[in-house]
Amino acid sequence: MRPAIAASGDAGFAPSEADAIEGAPYGMFVCDANGTFELVNAAYEQLTGYSRETLIGHRTFGSLHDLTHAIRQPAQTHTTPSGNIEFDGECVCLHRNRTRAPVHLAVSRIDAATPGRQRYVGIAFDLKQHAQYQARLWYVTHHDHVTRLPNQTLLTERLDLAITRCARHGAGFTLLIIELDQLRQIGNALGQPAVDLALQVAAERLRGVTGPDDTIACVGGTQFVLVAQATGQQASVLVELIRARLAEWPEISQAPVSLAASIGGVCFPEHGATPALLIRRANVALAEAKRAGSGQSRFFCAAMEAESTRQLELETLLRGAIDNRQLHLVYQPQITLATGELVLAETLLRWRHPTRGAISPAEFIPVAEKSGLIDQLGEWVIRNACREASQLLRRVRNMPRISVNVSPQQLQRQDVLGIVTRALDENALEARYLEVEITEGVLLEHTDTALETIQALRRLGVEIAVDDFGTGYSSLAYLTRLPVDRLKIDQSFIRRMLSDPQCHAIVEAVIAMAHALKLRVTAEGVESAAHAARLTDLGCDEAQGFWFSRPLSQQGLYNVLRPLDGGALPG
Repeated sequence: MRPAIAASGDAGFAPSEADAIEGAPYGMFVCDANGTFELVNAAYEQLTGYSRETLIGHRTFGSLHDLTHAIRQPAQTHTTPSGNIEFDGECVCLHRNRTRAPVHLAVSRIDAATPGRQRYVGIAFDLKQHAQYQARLWYVTHHDHVTRLPNQTLLTERLDLAITRCARHGAGFTLLIIELDQLRQIGNALGQPAVDLALQVAAERLRGVTGPDDTIACVGGTQFVLVAQATGQQASVLVELIRARLAEWPEISQAPVSLAASIGGVCFPEHGATPALLIRRANVALAEAKRAGSGQSRFFCAAMEAESTRQLELETLLRGAIDNRQLHLVYQPQITLATGELVLAETLLRWRHPTRGAISPAEFIPVAEKSGLIDQLGEWVIRNACREASQLLRRVRNMPRISVNVSPQQLQRQDVLGIVTRALDENALEARYLEVEITEGVLLEHTDTALETIQALRRLGVEIAVDDFGTGYSSLAYLTRLPVDRLKIDQSFIRRMLSDPQCHAIVEAVIAMAHALKLRVTAEGVESAAHAARLTDLGCDEAQGFWFSRPLSQQGLYNVLRPLDGGALPG
């Protein structure tokens, strides 16, 4: 093993300084006023081909560096009284094997610790290796490390060039943003390595359908961006070709996976087009494609931008609504059909803006889901529903169970069990007064996290209902494995059951199946006596809808409960 350079008694450096010199990735040396080496590091040995034993005390740096034939004018050169040269520039290094290599050399004086003694430190690195390093660094900083495609930085540069070139020649191009629809599911099921492999397969397929003048990039680790020379009908044909190519299921981790993608596009020329504007508009089109369902594509139009602007404005207002107490709860009673008893009340979120008035949940809930605000809203609903239920319980004896909706996103990203437990404890409310409604999407994904949370809530004493049953694609086998207490038949079937024999058959079958599994059934959207009567005949357990009651405020619910209470507690 080579001794540490700090062991050299003549070096005069502290051990930490000597270690720093030795560990430097470029050649370093220390010499005296005559240029004789006093210390060299391993990188300098490699650069010159000489060992430190051969250099130290025997050779001068001037004998290894041809300073008289500088490759370019030195930035600084100065001859000291003793004839030594301070140098900063490019020169030629003479290697031991007699080859000549271009290097950058910088030699400067060190403040003398000993009066009268001058020493100099030199730094030298191979310009060819430096150029290779710079090229590697450029590649790494301009390409996605998984797909080896250009990243956002390089995409912006090439897109800027495409805009300039096409504007000059009066030509056009198409920008497509391609997002794999099942990437999150692949990650949940098979892990991150499978996600990386899916991206690599998709990247290779995209290379196979694009031309030599097109640019493909991978941005954000999840999206592909294609700048294609095709326009008009050719662009539409390209989109269909991409969708068809990606639709072929490859095997990843010995499992077939879907690479179906949603695609949003925008065509140049566009008024005031910049890379940022085109990407933003293609993302707007992508959002429209995703709303239309998996594997869809859309091209940008002005109406989309107006809707996108409204969505962004609504998101901003919604964030303020949470902080400014613009939200409140109402309760939709659920009635036992056999007895007319009010047994449950579904909690519904309402938003009243100070200037815009009431804003429909059908409008703001999708915005909340897309922006991630649904988690914050969901927690707010659980906490306030438990608080208001506790207040009601102090005023009436026969308190119905209060039902709250929990989204699949909440079950995936939040500690729903912890939120529910804290809300119950803080308000001294027993778990038997609370029901959690989940959607069939939870049954469809059937993730371990969601399943564990549902089971823990049931053990706590909270009942579980499946909302909008019949509208999803879940396997009925899940109903035998999950601790579900109740199914709620979606109102789209209830409203058509008297006029559509197929809807009637579905409602009848769901009721029979649920009862066979010892589950209760609630019909949503009951708006007439005829509907209520037919559901009673079919054996449906509960119903909710405008025929029985519109959603009520907390005080309105109390006003309904008080006459039914058989002697209410003092208010």
